[in-house]
Amino acid sequence: MRRFIAGLLFTVVSLALLLRVIDWTTTAAVLRDADWKFIALAVTCLVVSLIAKTVRWRLLLPSDSQVTTPRLYRILHISFLLNNVLPARLGDVARITMTIKQPGVRFGHVLSSMLTERATDSITLIACFVLVSPFLPVPNDYLPWLHGAWAGLATLTALAVLAVALRRRLGRVIAHLSSGRRFPGSQRLREEASSFHEGLAQLVARDHVFRIWGWSWAAWLGAFAINYLLMRALGIEAPMAVAVLLTCTTNLAMLLPSSPGYVGVFHAAATLSLIPFGVGSAQAFGFAILAHLVNVIPVSILGAAFLLWGRESLNLRRATVPTR
Repeated sequence: MRRFIAGLLFTVVSLALLLRVIDWTTTAAVLRDADWKFIALAVTCLVVSLIAKTVRWRLLLPSDSQVTTPRLYRILHISFLLNNVLPARLGDVARITMTIKQPGVRFGHVLSSMLTERATDSITLIACFVLVSPFLPVPNDYLPWLHGAWAGLATLTALAVLAVALRRRLGRVIAHLSSGRRFPGSQRLREEASSFHEGLAQLVARDHVFRIWGWSWAAWLGAFAINYLLMRALGIEAPMAVAVLLTCTTNLAMLLPSSPGYVGVFHAAATLSLIPFGVGSAQAFGFAILAHLVNVIPVSILGAAFLLWGRESLNLRRATVPTR
């Protein structure tokens, strides 16, 4: 409940900020003049990106399980639909619920695969930001923000190095907790802890690691292409490096609590990310609206179709791990 209230507050504040600085009449004119050919290409890139993410997800699940990539693709769309219409990211809970019903897949496998997805996505986005930041046409007034971003990345890198240095000690702690001594008689918890460890091992398995990272890069290259094509659709003359920055900032903003569909925080992040590069506020906000619609409507329509006419069913109570 607290997260939901915090999300509403973030949404209200973001929309209030935009209402104060945006000329809605000009924004409507910008959207009316959008080039639909580029929008169609952006939707195509969205489909390719989601297929790449689904293939990566299948590689993160046990190779001996019987779950198929098309089934995971349907589950992914349904979870996106629910995240877009329900609060508190209940789509992620539904994703777990539907996936653990598949043969050979346990709760620990799904949880570890989702955590690994977050890790690979974060590393990929950070790497891309590092690669493109020297080529961003950032005005001098905004250089402190870029320097702040670099400081934040340096802090994250230091924490990652520390985690690697302490990996053996952390591994012993996890092994101790999953041995069952802290949970006497709980065979189910021991099994789930073991499946969680098996899921994490998929990331570094020799026959998977290159394919996992390859599909991760393919997915995010598709996301970068979406933003670049939508900028072209609105006549925004900005290099691909700006499209990469937009992808990083909007995905970072979506980590904040917000209303369903990330309304407000997504629009504020996209708009404020474009303005420093000489893009007018109305044109930047037009991009934010268009990008949000392109990322939400197609996946929600497919998710609704899969939910209504597919074989997936929801029972959110099954998403928890029962104890004995």
